[in-house]
Amino acid sequence: MSAFQWDLGSIGPGEARWVGVAFAHHGDPSGAADPLVQGALDAYLGAKRAAEVVADEIAAYSAFQGSIRVPPSASPEEAALLRQSAVTLRMAQSRESHAFLREYLTRDFEPRATRFGATLGGPPATLPATIAHRGHGAVLASLPPGEWTVAWIRDGAYATVAMAALGMQAEARDALGFYLDAEAGRFQGWSELASYDMPPYQISLVRYHGFGVEETDFNDFGPNLELDGFGLFLWALRQYEDLTGDTGFVDERWAAASTKVADALVALIDPDTGLVRKDSSIWETHWNGRERSFAYTSITAARGLCDAAAIAERRGEADRAAAYRRVAERLRAAIAARLTDASGALAASLEELASGAGYWDAAVLEGIAMGLFDPQGRIAAATLAGLDEHLRVPAGAGWSRNDDRTDHAGADDLSPWGSEYDSAEWVVTDLRGAVAARLMGDVARSDRLLRWVLDQSAANYLAIAETYDEIRGTYKFNAPMVGFGAGVYALALAARDGLVVGPACGAYFEESAASGGAGGGPPSTGAGGAGAGGASATGAGAAGADAAGGSGNDSNGGGDSSGDLRDDAGCGCRLASSGPGAAPSALAAAMAAAGLTRRRRRARR
Repeated sequence: MSAFQWDLGSIGPGEARWVGVAFAHHGDPSGAADPLVQGALDAYLGAKRAAEVVADEIAAYSAFQGSIRVPPSASPEEAALLRQSAVTLRMAQSRESHAFLREYLTRDFEPRATRFGATLGGPPATLPATIAHRGHGAVLASLPPGEWTVAWIRDGAYATVAMAALGMQAEARDALGFYLDAEAGRFQGWSELASYDMPPYQISLVRYHGFGVEETDFNDFGPNLELDGFGLFLWALRQYEDLTGDTGFVDERWAAASTKVADALVALIDPDTGLVRKDSSIWETHWNGRERSFAYTSITAARGLCDAAAIAERRGEADRAAAYRRVAERLRAAIAARLTDASGALAASLEELASGAGYWDAAVLEGIAMGLFDPQGRIAAATLAGLDEHLRVPAGAGWSRNDDRTDHAGADDLSPWGSEYDSAEWVVTDLRGAVAARLMGDVARSDRLLRWVLDQSAANYLAIAETYDEIRGTYKFNAPMVGFGAGVYALALAARDGLVVGPACGAYFEESAASGGAGGGPPSTGAGGAGAGGASATGAGAAGADAAGGSGNDSNGGGDSSGDLRDDAGCGCRLASSGPGAAPSALAAAMAAAGLTRRRRRARR
């Protein structure tokens, strides 16, 4: 403890003395790295005294905060939480590309080996050694004391877009680069996915280990295998391009993004349902009978493919752009046809909707927030009304994440595994709901959700929670959350100032093309069919089957099957002929021609 002992002499009134201790760490306990550590300390401190070191740190923090874009409408309280959220986002991102590995595991003399080398792709290093890895740019889901110090692609996508919106361009670019450079494709040959004919892919099906290695987790029901990351990555990639203007990075990485993310996603659409194949999705239900055709996965996929189409179009790849757009529009039509109940409300999954009950999930709010469905239309109105009826929590301003804890009432239904995680109020759905409510014109509702999160966070050191207790309204589970906390808060504030995601593929879904309730579920009491642009549910079952591609005759849910396709502002729906610049044949083969009448409704940007 001698480092903390000083003789400062006499300190008179108004005088000050500065002292400081600097620490540096290296994983090598042998002392061999001592010169390296000392060199790093000397380079950091130089000849500066303690007061200068502190002043430099304050200046660096001020410079960082000076670069943050704070929405003009933000109050002082909101700005404080937003700035702390920016710090959380930056702290949660790995900036390391090397690590020292000891020759032992958890105990001395327990041998350790590695497949990592001193350089990326180099031969395995003999330990102890410093190895190179692919973890640079990864964004954790939470910081300690939160337990989710793991890099999920889902949380990371929201964090990445928030970084771009806040002016943290370098951090957002590094995050996108991480997903494109990390090791992925590890689960391509797994038996759980054998029937999918899983294509080569780049985005993790769950999350990543610290060295940038794709990873999943298991329980008694097998692994989590999630397909929503593909669409979320494509959405984040385009948002980065739009918010920063950095087309160069996107162009540089487009070959991998198009072939191993967008093309892979197209190949994962189920021809029998028109939806993305069954997965564990956002709430990680695991496998072995718990996989579902989840709405959230298909919603994010449709949005991502629309964004991939926009990037391809900007690059002059007209055939590829048209191909992605066709698939996205067809997928959106399948969502409207197969995943809405008789009132028009979006359901959690195809399977739960078919059971007739227990199909409420706040994650479907992304269908509105991500611009798939008209916020003034019947689907949006029925969805929000249904969520309010079934998921509104008594203590807070928002919703439980789903009804899996309460929908079965002791019976053996499709989701008997519900837990406190399901009934808790989730900040991510509260804040994405705030975006959706504002688009729907319910400003008071949106502001109430924002204020609720602000007041809770202000009372908890500006650390945004993962969840609130649905009964008491207190913090529950993990904090501070990154993508699902700081990230979505930044996006909700930005949306209030007009920085919103525009309609997917340039226009909202024309709800008369698949007139509601095709999924076969019952209407939700109070959910109604209200909202502008609503349509009768009469004949929706037949329209839904065709819109989802069941028969391949008429994707408009009505009319003849002559193949007469409508075109709207460059969004033609005919398959392009093969030739230079055309989309790959595997992609073209996965898509049938489909035309949708679309309402051109511009959103503010």
